[in-house]
Amino acid sequence: MERPIKPDPSDCCQSDCNPCILDVYEHQLKKYEKALKSTRDSSVNCLSQTSYSIFRLTSVEKHTKDTFFYTFAFVKPEKTETLIHKEAPCVLYHPSQYFMLKATVEGESLSRAYTPINVGDQKNQEFTVLIKLYENGKMSKYLKDLDVGKNTLWRGPYGDYVISYHEKYMLFIAQGTGIAPIYTIICDLLQNEECFTFLKLFFCCDHYNVLLRDELYALSHFWNFTYQLFVNNVSLEVKYNETVYSRKLESKDLETYFDGNGKNVKVLICGSVNFSEHIKTYLRQCGVEQENIFTF
Repeated sequence: MERPIKPDPSDCCQSDCNPCILDVYEHQLKKYEKALKSTRDSSVNCLSQTSYSIFRLTSVEKHTKDTFFYTFAFVKPEKTETLIHKEAPCVLYHPSQYFMLKATVEGESLSRAYTPINVGDQKNQEFTVLIKLYENGKMSKYLKDLDVGKNTLWRGPYGDYVISYHEKYMLFIAQGTGIAPIYTIICDLLQNEECFTFLKLFFCCDHYNVLLRDELYALSHFWNFTYQLFVNNVSLEVKYNETVYSRKLESKDLETYFDGNGKNVKVLICGSVNFSEHIKTYLRQCGVEQENIFTF
């Protein structure tokens, strides 16, 4: 089954046709994505948790001042054993899981974890990660010097968080690049037609690093998802119906959200250790039980 071609908005004649061409496209797209997922579920994984696989860097796209989308494609080994499965291997992982990149910098062996995210049309043997490059970071130096077409070593996937589609309320709290696993979970929940969970995101970030902002704004068109940005001490141009605060996330924000009903909300946190500990302190003050808090 081929991916359906998205019609132009002007293709709708505005005559209340049933079905409308736009509705037909959405229906066909869901069938395509379901068929694609079924194919991937029955395939062999390009990745292994115990050994490294080779992936070639195919593109680097700037996202914000110091973050970039790196896309990698699987390189099939020259000598391979006969596979039981007839299907070609695919990059398989669950939302919020991460891969480990191995590199050698100045004779030192390094490894770092990165969360793959869906951006645009992704081929079965590709994945994309959003990476922040630090001025003096050793892995950042490796990535800055990495040219398109070069091979890299990856293993995975890792991460044991299991998504529940039957929660009534879920609150996501992310800091910086911690938005990556949170974003993949939100996308998965919103794309599940049987999920009616109310989703809320508090995203704490720098004014020049509001990561995945356009993507989050697009998701806010779903009836059950809203987000708020907390950009410390900086005024940010606000999009239509977007909520932006030029300050840090505070306990009062969580108190307002919970309003005495902390026991019925599942909370997911992803950020630095200090950030996560501060947030958990706020959550306990709001009556959220430990079993309802998950930290990446």
